[in-house]
Amino acid sequence: MRRRRLALFFPIALAVTPVILAETVSIPSFVVPTFADLTIKKRHSFGTRSSSGSTEVLYLKGGRERHEFVYEQAGNTDPGHATILQCDQRRSVQLNPEAKLYSVSVLEDWSARLTRERPVPEGQGADVTTTFDAVDTGERRPAGHYVARRVRTTVTVEPSPGANSPPSTRETDGWYIDLPGLGCSDAATTAYLAAGEVVRPSGLRDRHHYKTKGAASRGYAIEETTRFTQTGRMDVDRVELIELSEYPLDLSLFDIPRDYLPALPLLRGGYDMTKPDTLTNRLHVYWDEITRIARTIFR
Repeated sequence: MRRRRLALFFPIALAVTPVILAETVSIPSFVVPTFADLTIKKRHSFGTRSSSGSTEVLYLKGGRERHEFVYEQAGNTDPGHATILQCDQRRSVQLNPEAKLYSVSVLEDWSARLTRERPVPEGQGADVTTTFDAVDTGERRPAGHYVARRVRTTVTVEPSPGANSPPSTRETDGWYIDLPGLGCSDAATTAYLAAGEVVRPSGLRDRHHYKTKGAASRGYAIEETTRFTQTGRMDVDRVELIELSEYPLDLSLFDIPRDYLPALPLLRGGYDMTKPDTLTNRLHVYWDEITRIARTIFR
């Protein structure tokens, strides 16, 4: 059975998870970019299985961008999904090409959102030190009219005895170009991923400390090789450039196709991108929610 990846989409198209522990830039602000027409197609492969991976296509034009994703696993291809960011209209559009459905969400300024959020309380458990190191090798190569630079980054997680976080190392060797305004944000792509923390039952959250050795700017990756080592196991992920084109793009590529229908909104936010927004489907959603609440109250 083909794995479903399009069941739910939530209002923020480019949300981050708590696994992202730190970054080397200040809080980004919303911007409207002025991109020259650009198409970048990349292949992502995960682990040692070449049959598992995805293809990503990025299209840029003016104040808009479109991301397309197609997933492959064990010989099967998932039609994937597409995300359109209309920075000039301050909204995000999600597309399900297979079902011909769409949803629209407002693009929120990250600086305003983070200001409202409550700070995460400091842990009281063992100390964990995460060290970030990014080194520009000085190597350059052309990528269309852009100049790609090679940057090697290392993220090392060193827990003290009794910590929940396991020790790990993430080494990334990649080529990057500058695309100011990508994601409708003025932040450079310099965030680093670190291993997530799983708190043991009745345990305390770790106290996280961050250090930076080298802070070379990265940008948008056109090629990358990442080696992640944890508890004696290494996973290797790769990003390979397939195509970089600067041919003119049709503006209709960055809007909702006329034959698409609105997707079903969910009571708790987000959308079911596999079902259209019809009265029957809404009644099913309401009934399921009422049933859930009743079971919670009378169990």
